[in-house]
Amino acid sequence: MIFDTLQLQELQIIANIDDFKSPLNKTTIDSMQRREYELSDMGELLAATTPVFVKSYGKGTLSTVSFRGTGATHTKVMWEGFNINSPMLGQTDFSTIPTTLFNKIELSYGGSSLSETGGALGGTVNLGYNPESHNFNTFTINQSAGSFNTFSTSASIILKNKNISSSTQYFRQSSDNNFTYYNNAVLPNAEEMKQTDADYLNQGFRETITLRLNNKNNIKVTTWNQWNNRDIPPIMTNIEKNGSQKEWQNEFFSRNVVAWNYNGDKTTTGIKAAYFYHNLDYFLETKDTSEATITKIESENIVNSMLVSGNITTKINNWGTLKSGIKYINDKVNSNNYADIKTRNLTSAFASLSVSQGRKVSAEFLLREELVNNELSPLMPMIGLNYKPFTEKEIYLRMNVSRNYNQPSLNDLYWYPGGNDSLKPEKSIEAGLSADYQEKLGDMSAIELRIAAYIASVDDWIIWTPGDYRYWSPQNIARVLSRGIELSTRLSGKRGKFEYNIFAGYNLTIATNSSEEAKETGTDGIQLIYVPRNSFNGMAGINYGSYYLNWSVYFTGKRNTSLNSEDNYSFTLPAYTLNNISVGKKGKIAKARYELRFKINNIFNIDYQAVLWRAMPQRNFEIIAGVSL
Repeated sequence: MIFDTLQLQELQIIANIDDFKSPLNKTTIDSMQRREYELSDMGELLAATTPVFVKSYGKGTLSTVSFRGTGATHTKVMWEGFNINSPMLGQTDFSTIPTTLFNKIELSYGGSSLSETGGALGGTVNLGYNPESHNFNTFTINQSAGSFNTFSTSASIILKNKNISSSTQYFRQSSDNNFTYYNNAVLPNAEEMKQTDADYLNQGFRETITLRLNNKNNIKVTTWNQWNNRDIPPIMTNIEKNGSQKEWQNEFFSRNVVAWNYNGDKTTTGIKAAYFYHNLDYFLETKDTSEATITKIESENIVNSMLVSGNITTKINNWGTLKSGIKYINDKVNSNNYADIKTRNLTSAFASLSVSQGRKVSAEFLLREELVNNELSPLMPMIGLNYKPFTEKEIYLRMNVSRNYNQPSLNDLYWYPGGNDSLKPEKSIEAGLSADYQEKLGDMSAIELRIAAYIASVDDWIIWTPGDYRYWSPQNIARVLSRGIELSTRLSGKRGKFEYNIFAGYNLTIATNSSEEAKETGTDGIQLIYVPRNSFNGMAGINYGSYYLNWSVYFTGKRNTSLNSEDNYSFTLPAYTLNNISVGKKGKIAKARYELRFKINNIFNIDYQAVLWRAMPQRNFEIIAGVSL
C-alpha cells in the first residue's frame, strides 16, 4: 500500500482581495471580527473594527454612524439592496441591528456608495446573509450572560437539500443596564450613582428561504421582524433636579423581500419586491415636585413602504461589465407630529460600465439619477480607477471622484413644530486616493497595508437651529469641508500550533464649517461637534490548538460639544481608550461543536462619556457559550 497524500498546514487569509482590486473603495468586515462581536449590536462592532465614528448614547440606547466627518443622515444602511434608514429621521439606530443576523457586512466609502444608492454622502453599510456559505444542515445556539443582568441569545437552524434551503435565526437581547458611574454634573465634586430607568429588551427573527428552480433561476424570500422596547434614562444634569421624568420608546418593524435571480453565461438579472412596516411610539413626561406635569410628549408614528427594483448585468467579452438598474420606493407616514399623512415617491436609476485591461488597470464609470415627487435631481456621476503598477507585487492604487445629493428627511420637511418644507437637497463633491498592498511573508503568513486620503465639500448642509419661538427648525446654512487620512494594517499567519491575526487602524478627520456665516462668527476653523479629529482601533488574536485569546482596543479623541466655548459647561469631551479582552476554547464532543468564552469589557475601568452627560459602563464581564450540531 502506498500513501501518497501529504497533510499540509492550512493558512487562512481572512481579508477579501476583491476589496483591493476593485475601483470602488470598500471594506469587508472579516469573520474573526464578526465572531468576536457576534452577540453585540452593529454599533459596537463598527466602533471596534472600522474607521467610522459611532456616536452612542449608552448601552441599549441610540447609536448612529458617521463616515469621514459627515452626519448620521449621510450614512445609508442597505439590506437586500434596499435602504432601511427611517424616512422620517433619515438615519438608522445601529443599537437595534443585531450582528448575529448577518454573515456579510461591507462598508462603501464616499462616492463608491453610488453603486448602491444616492444620498450616502459619507458612505453605506451593506448588510447581507448568504445562504450558500453553509453547505449542510446545522443547528446553532449561542448564549451569553453578563454584568447588569445582561443576557443575549441567538439560535439558528439551517436546512438544505438539492433544490431548497431554509435559514431561520432568532435573537434576544435584554439588560437591566443599571451600572454604577460617576456623575460629574454634580458640583463641586462628582458623585457615584447607579443608572436607573435604562432597561431594554430587543428580540426578533429572520427567515430566508431559497428555491432553486434550475441551474440558472432561483427565488429567495426573506423576512426580518423585530421588537425593540427600552426605557431611556435621564441625562446626568437632570438627576439632581427635583421632580421626576419618565421616557421610553417602543417599536416594531417587519421587512419582507421576494427576489428572483437569473444567472446566465453572460447576463445576470434580478427583480425584487419588498414591503416594510415600521411602528414607533415615543413617550416623555416630566413632573415637578408637586407632581404637576411640565412636559408631556406622546409621539405615534407608522411608516408603510412599498419597494420594487430590477437590475441587469452583462459581461462584454473579457474586458468589461455593463450594469444597470432601476428602483421605485413609496413611503407613506402617518404621524401625530405631521399635519396630515405624508407620502414620498422616489425613483432611482443607474448605469455603470466596469472595464479592465489585463491585471493592470480597472475602472468604473457610473451615472445615477433620482426623481423625487416628480422633481428631477441633477446627475450623480462617479469615476473610479484602480491601477496595479507591478506585475509581481500586490500593490493597487485607487482614485475616486463623485458628486452626490441627499434629500431632506420627512421630519426635516414636515415635523410640527419646526419643519421647513422649502429645504434644498444637500449636495457634495468628493475625491479620494488610496494605496493597498498585500504580500505573503514566507509560506504561512501575510501582511496587508492600506492608506487613503480624501476630501469632500458639502453644500446646503441641513442643521437644526433654535428659532424665535422656542423650538428648533432646520435650515440650509452650512458648507462643510471634510478631509482626512485613513491608515490600516493587518498581519496574519501560522507558526506550528500558533495562529495569529493582528489588525490596527488610525484615522485623522478634519471637518469644519466653511460657510460665510461661520467665517463671520469665527467658528469656521473649529472641528464640527462630535467628530473626533483622531481615532484608532485595533485587535490582536492568538490561537493555540483549541484555545484562543483576543485583545481589542479603540481610542476616541476629544470631541467638541459646541462651536462656542462659552455656550456649554463642557466645550469638549476628553479622549478615552477602551480595552476589551476575551479568552475561549473550541472543541468537539461526538458530532457537536462547542465554544466557551469569557470576556472583560473596559478592562482598565475607564470612566468616560461618548455623548455629553450620558453615562457609560465601566469594567464589566460576559460569559458566552455556543453549541453547533
